[in-house]
Amino acid sequence: MNPVSRLGRHFALHWLAWLLSAIGLALLTADFSGLLGEVLHERVSRSGIALQLVPVLLLGVVLCAVGIALDRARLELERAQAELERAQLLGRTGTWAHADGRFLWSPRALAILGLPAEAAVDFEALLARVVPEDRARLERAWRTANAGARHRAEFSMNDGEGGQRRLLFEGRLEQIGDSGPRLAGIVQDTSEQFRMEGALRRASRYQRALLDNFPFMVWLKDRNLRFLAVNRPLAQAGGLSDPDEACGLGDEDLWPSAEAAAYRAEDLDVLASRSPLYSEKRVGDGEQAQWYESWTAPVLDDNGELLGTVGYARDIGGRKRAEAALARSRDRFAEVGRLQARFIAGEPEDSLYASLLDLACELSGCADGFLAEVAHDAAGVAQISLLACRDIDWLGERADLIDIALRADGAPCAPGQVIAAAGDGPDGRGLLCLAVTRGTRLTGLIGLGVPDGRLGEIALADLQVAVSSFGLILEAGLRERARQRTEADLVRHRDRLAQMVELQLSDTLTAKQSAERAHSARSEFLARVSHELRTPIHAILGFSRLALRDADRMPDGTRHRLDAIRQNGERLLARVDDLLDLSQLQSGALTLNRTCCDIAEIVSDVVSDLRGAAVERRLSLRLEGAGHAVPGDADRVRLMQVLTRMLSHALRATPEGGEVVVTVVADHSDGCHGARVSIADQGGALGEGGLERLFDPFEQVGSSRGHGPDVGLGLAVCREIMTLHQGWIRAAEVGLPDGRVIGTRLDLWLPAPVDVAVPA
Repeated sequence: MNPVSRLGRHFALHWLAWLLSAIGLALLTADFSGLLGEVLHERVSRSGIALQLVPVLLLGVVLCAVGIALDRARLELERAQAELERAQLLGRTGTWAHADGRFLWSPRALAILGLPAEAAVDFEALLARVVPEDRARLERAWRTANAGARHRAEFSMNDGEGGQRRLLFEGRLEQIGDSGPRLAGIVQDTSEQFRMEGALRRASRYQRALLDNFPFMVWLKDRNLRFLAVNRPLAQAGGLSDPDEACGLGDEDLWPSAEAAAYRAEDLDVLASRSPLYSEKRVGDGEQAQWYESWTAPVLDDNGELLGTVGYARDIGGRKRAEAALARSRDRFAEVGRLQARFIAGEPEDSLYASLLDLACELSGCADGFLAEVAHDAAGVAQISLLACRDIDWLGERADLIDIALRADGAPCAPGQVIAAAGDGPDGRGLLCLAVTRGTRLTGLIGLGVPDGRLGEIALADLQVAVSSFGLILEAGLRERARQRTEADLVRHRDRLAQMVELQLSDTLTAKQSAERAHSARSEFLARVSHELRTPIHAILGFSRLALRDADRMPDGTRHRLDAIRQNGERLLARVDDLLDLSQLQSGALTLNRTCCDIAEIVSDVVSDLRGAAVERRLSLRLEGAGHAVPGDADRVRLMQVLTRMLSHALRATPEGGEVVVTVVADHSDGCHGARVSIADQGGALGEGGLERLFDPFEQVGSSRGHGPDVGLGLAVCREIMTLHQGWIRAAEVGLPDGRVIGTRLDLWLPAPVDVAVPA
């Protein structure tokens, strides 16, 4: 839309435009020039309508100016009203007036009251919504307003939704024109302010409770070192009945001048340094003096400007007294430590006990006393012996109290407990006896001469050091005497034991020498017998073999007898060879010719040699694992001897129709590479302890499983040969899943050559 069109539209909508238009039409249709005289009328008639329009134009200008002024006034009024509405909204405020018995509420006031727009509420209806405890306050304010004075009331009112609002009702009586006086004012929602003030009051109460419940004095000062807040302990110390009375006061108003000057100097140092200050000071003189510790720190605003100081002060008299008592105790413990050091150094006990008695008298403030040890005889009766005393024979003068003290033996009694006491009297001077105990047994007494038979709690507490030291020295003496007795007994028993050990060693050495001689004689005997037997055995075998060459021409009986002679001769020769091998192994005379060989090949050769024997006995002989080379470091001849005897043992043990399984594999033992050969038979169980005795010389364990006559040397020789190879041979049972034992497995292991890698 162009400017001309906008101007025309604005003109058409404005009330002044319509007024001007109406006046202009009236002027145009009427001739008012006659009112100005004949001359002017004649001129207007001659000039036509031009002069007639002059009054219209003048009137239009005047009305336009008036309209513009009125528009400006209206706009200003609207802006003021908008500002007023905004202020009322922000201030939660509404207006009201009361005249002719009724209220005129602004919309904002009705909203604050929680009433709908255009609602008619009189004073009684308003009062009914006020909480009961605030109604009297509102009624007093209303009477004050009606009396012509300014009124103000703050009350809580139900908002109709189950909640409450806090309202401020304020107004006065005013005269408006000729209409007469009326009440007018504002109503303001102060709920948020009321809640904030309540929170502030609670925070103030918390702060006051926090400050007042500190067990020491706390304060806050401004930059001029005037108190802003103190707690109750400080107020009471300063002679004030209420902490709030200290606000605005200085140190000089609460404390003596010297103390106030010292406190002010500390505050000034804190303000100057802007850092906290801790100090301990003594206030007063003599017995009334008190010790205080104080801590003062600066208070800064967000910009780092000083606002004042804050601090606390508390009584540390108890701590100072405790420190002094601790220092005294430390000195006494040092004295006790020196006494104990003297005791450890071996100083005579008489001197130690005299020094300990001096310490006890010093701690208690007594002039005389004694130390005594309580011992027990074989019947358990307590006996007392004096260790140290000064001038008075207390054991003789106050024997009655000593007897009372000894009766406490065996009863529950704490170290340092008073067990007998009496003041000066006809029986003698006053004496107090303290117990020195070990468990429930009385081990000593400390007697102190006191005229009234009593000591204060502090003195008794201090004496605990002397009691403990005396008890330790007594116990150490008892232990030393017991140690000496024990040491004497130990020396006596040691000498006796040495004699017995010497005799035992002599007997053992004699038995060892006898055993060695017997073993040597047996080995020599076996060697000689074996050598002596080999010659006739070879002769018997030779003649029997020569005779059997013509076995075809011999009668059957003769041939069988000669064959029996040959077989028994061979068996006897094997036993003699076993005896020779065992003798050489036990004497260390047997040496090995070890080489790198294939254990699987050796096992295969041994199985082939004995397969005929297995067939004769109708046994199944199975070899497993011989398809791959298994290297080993062994004497080939001796290894074949061992394997032959192991396999022969299995064949003899297995009944007819059974099976013997031979397995050879590469294996590890104790982290070393090697070869393992296993031979499993089906000869049944060996019986209790059979596995352990299977390799013992001359043990015929196999006879229980159907073995023929055997002296028990074969497997014993095998174990000795494997031990010489740094290997081993072991026996284990062969069982079925149901737990039945069907035979024995002999396992042999020997190491592989060092430079040959054995597969895992």
